[in-house]
Amino acid sequence: MKAFKKVLPVIAALLLAAALLGCGVSFTNPGGGDAQGDSFSMDALTEMAGVYREQGERFERLLMPETSAFFYSYAGAMAGSARLAIEKLLWLRGEGESFEELSEGSRFTDFDSLGKLCHASPFPFYFEGLICEFQGENDRAEELYKYAAVMSFFPDNGMDFYYLRNLEIGELYALRDTLCGIENDVYAEFVPVLYDYPRTVYSSIAEYLYLDAMELLEAGKYAEAVVPARLAVRIDPDEDDFWVAAVSAAMYADEPYQAVLFLEEGLKYCPDSEKLDAMLKAVRDLDNGLSEDAP
Repeated sequence: MKAFKKVLPVIAALLLAAALLGCGVSFTNPGGGDAQGDSFSMDALTEMAGVYREQGERFERLLMPETSAFFYSYAGAMAGSARLAIEKLLWLRGEGESFEELSEGSRFTDFDSLGKLCHASPFPFYFEGLICEFQGENDRAEELYKYAAVMSFFPDNGMDFYYLRNLEIGELYALRDTLCGIENDVYAEFVPVLYDYPRTVYSSIAEYLYLDAMELLEAGKYAEAVVPARLAVRIDPDEDDFWVAAVSAAMYADEPYQAVLFLEEGLKYCPDSEKLDAMLKAVRDLDNGLSEDAP
């Protein structure tokens, strides 16, 4: 029954995604014009990216690496996706001899890499869709907008950055420089890791990631299981089963140090978890046994 309850939110999310992808609803320019209206603005984006970067620093000081990595990577994917979209737009408007020259010095120059930086972020899907729309690839744009819109972290008021096409060249460069500054601040403290895990509308759902990790564990694919287990605890660190899966995957994958890090952080979120407490006792017993056997 407990496993079935875990599957329910996943099923609901999949049904919602299927319904949206199969209908004629358009997520392009929802306000009907070129103004931002009440949707998520560039000012809100830059402010949120800055706050997430600060949270990354805070949790790093608290020795909570997975939580810290979530905030850092989310900030990087958010600012990076907007910056990349602006660089693409500048290139489409004739700036630079080539896109490579225009984006020289930028850390990530494709949306797939930004999506792998933070699987939970809707911004790589959204801004890739925006560029597709600017290029007249409306079917692909609508598909990407819908992917973004059903993700768990999509802003409640939606996003509408279509107005960017009407900004002056100098305004676009100024925005790019602001976003580059945020990225530089993030990566001055954080070493990004791109996880080779499928980017889908489901990769922002902790329950889905957990179930995938469990299937991989049962199949004996321990190293592969570490990735979805890690992504699950980053999205929902309050669920002890997710930490148990992460610890188990790391142990079976012969990554004992990583397993201990998962265990320590999981216990900070779930100090009363009997499962994690039992794992901690087992690790201590193992450590004691190794110490006794040492010459």
